[in-house]
This record gives sequence, C-alpha cells and structure tokens, in this order.
Amino acid sequence: MEKEYTTLRNRLDKLRDRGMTLPTDKSKERNVVKKYNYYNLINGYKEPFLEVRGNYPSHANIKEDYFIVGTSPSHLEALMKFDEKIRNIFLQRILRIEEKLKDVIVQSFYEYHTNNGKKKSVLHVLHRESEYLKRSYYNLNEKKTFPILEKSQYRYTVFSNVKVNATMKHKPKSFIIKKSETYDKLIARVYGDIGRQRRKSKYISSYLDKHTYLPMWVLTNILTLGQIGKLYDIQKEDIQNKVITKLKLEETNVNIEISVINLSRVLNILTIFRNLCAHNERMYCEKISIPIDDDFMKYLDKFPQATEVKNKKGTSLYLTKTKAHKLRQYREGLYTLMFCVSLFLNDRELKSFKSEIRTELKELKMKLSAFENDKNNYSNKPYENILNLMGLNFDWYSLLKK
Repeated sequence: MEKEYTTLRNRLDKLRDRGMTLPTDKSKERNVVKKYNYYNLINGYKEPFLEVRGNYPSHANIKEDYFIVGTSPSHLEALMKFDEKIRNIFLQRILRIEEKLKDVIVQSFYEYHTNNGKKKSVLHVLHRESEYLKRSYYNLNEKKTFPILEKSQYRYTVFSNVKVNATMKHKPKSFIIKKSETYDKLIARVYGDIGRQRRKSKYISSYLDKHTYLPMWVLTNILTLGQIGKLYDIQKEDIQNKVITKLKLEETNVNIEISVINLSRVLNILTIFRNLCAHNERMYCEKISIPIDDDFMKYLDKFPQATEVKNKKGTSLYLTKTKAHKLRQYREGLYTLMFCVSLFLNDRELKSFKSEIRTELKELKMKLSAFENDKNNYSNKPYENILNLMGLNFDWYSLLKK
C-alpha cells in the first residue's frame, strides 16, 4: 500500500483512532507531533508503546497498531531523547577506543617489522605509504572459521572442518575471511581517501607537499573505524597478537587465535554502532547478529544463565526454551555493545560508563511512570518493553564488570 502525504490534522486523528492520548483542548501533545518528523517520532519509537493484539479494545482495527492506554506523544518523545543521550554516551567511548586502537596498531606494526627499531634498512623506508602499504607486509591468506552454537547455548569457534555431533544445536556454517580481497579493497579506498583529504585538509595537503609521503601514524587519522578494523584483519599474526597484548585482551586459558578473531568481531560491532551514532539513527533497540565466543574475555559470565550453560556445555542437554530465548535476547541487545565497550575501559571508566546509562534509564522510567491501564492501576509495561528490546531486563549493572 502506497504511503500518501497526510496533513497534521489527519495524523492526529489517526493517532487518536489508534488509542493515543491527544486532548483536543490542549496544545502540548499536538505540538510534540508537530515538532518532529512524524516518521522518526511515531514509526521510529512506537514499538514499546503498542498493545498486543489480544488486548485490543473491541472497537480497534486488528490490522492496525493500537497504543497502550495512556500513551501520549510526550512518551515517545521521552524515548527519542533517551535514545539521543545514550548515543552520545556510547559515541564518546567509541571515539576514544578508535584513537587508542589506531595508536596500538601503528606501534605493533613498526615494532614487528623493524624489530623494535633494530632493522635500520627497513626503518629508513617504512614511514612511506608506498612501502608500508605493500602486500608483502600483510598476511593475505584466507581464513575459514566455524562459529558453533551448542544446545546448551554455549558459543565457540573452530578453525577447521567439524562434523556435526550431539552437542550442536545445528550444523555449523563456515565463514571465510578473504584477506586478499580485503587488502585490495582497503588499499584502493585508502589511496582514494588520501586524494580526497589532500583536497579537503590543509594539514594533509601541507604534509604531502613538504614530505611527499604520509606516515602510517598520520594516515590512520583519516581512516574510519571500519577501515582500521580491516587493517587489523590483514596484519600478520604476530602483529595481531601484539595488539591483543597491548590492549590487555590476552588470556591465559584462551587460544590467542580465538582472541584475535573475537577482537575482529568486536571491532565490527563497534563500527556498526559508531556509524549509527554519528548519523543520529535510532539505537536503543538495534540488534546485534555478530556472535562473540563465550570464552572471550569471560563474555558468558556476564549473563545470568552462565552457570547453567557451563554445566550443560559439551553435552546433548538443551537450555530450557525460556532461558535460551532470554539469553539470545540479551546477546542480541545493546548489552553486548556495552560489553564490547567495557573491554577498553579501566574499572573507574567502566563504573562511570554504567552509571551514566543507569541514570538515563532511571530518568526515562520516571517520565514513563504515569501510565494507567484499563483498571486504572499504574503500569510499567512500556518501560519493561524498552528494557526487553535493549536486552537489559536483568541485573546488568552487577554482571558487567572486569
């Protein structure tokens, strides 16, 4: 069905027909609808405020959305503003992570290829992009991985063909990392970016005019987080291991290869949300489909189902359907992004990060507290729906720790 333009009055009438509280004698709620792009406000933030089909009043059109009794445009506005605030909280941290990662990759690259400055012949040329971007400095061998999910909901990755066994929930699918292809695309993009930045950035233009080359530590300043992630993916294994060590992501009981592949996944997740934040897109209910291994940085321990999953790990026993659903919800929600960010924070920074998010959640809950259901009892249903969509409907504050 085609969507035709509608007037403000038509939009208000439609919202009233769908159960939203919009008094005709008061302008406050009408002005909220008028103030924002209708699609961004209503379609973007309506989900937690919608009634389930089985609870529709008799006069409601079952084919249309219907709002929980008491919902007003101000409630959707409160969620929209909450979303904006948490975007800023995350973006601040992701930008710092981006800078840290750039520095660590450059350090690791030069320490390895110059043997900590001892290889003078290499040291004298490796500052030029015509040298350090050569294929010979990178590991371009294809890598095949098999992310595995057990019936217990335990997740892990193997790097060789595996046979299906009784512990697996389904047949593992291979994921091939085509590093040579990644290199070709990245280098083409890098040279394109150098040309664009030469025209746009006085700093880059002046540097190139004066020196005729661009050192890696200057180049990384014009690369996106996504490009930095790709740059990490094609590094030689010893450099990737150095990065893991410098970022303090090395674990005694975990294969370094597992840490490397999971850091790559973490960077992919951070890149997705960094772009989402930068473009002011809706964030609070965005889903994460990139799997992180349960043994990586004690990821599994961050969930309330951890003990039961560990007890059933390696067996043919299933986690109950309800518990499996909740665990999947937590993993796919914003909580996993919080875990990714936490990897790069110290204890003090993590506490501050969690406190800021908790403060915004408390403020949102207060703004949504005036809901009344059809029995005239206060209901926290919309707020609970928001926590469910975020994957935060458990004691996340206590479990997310170093």
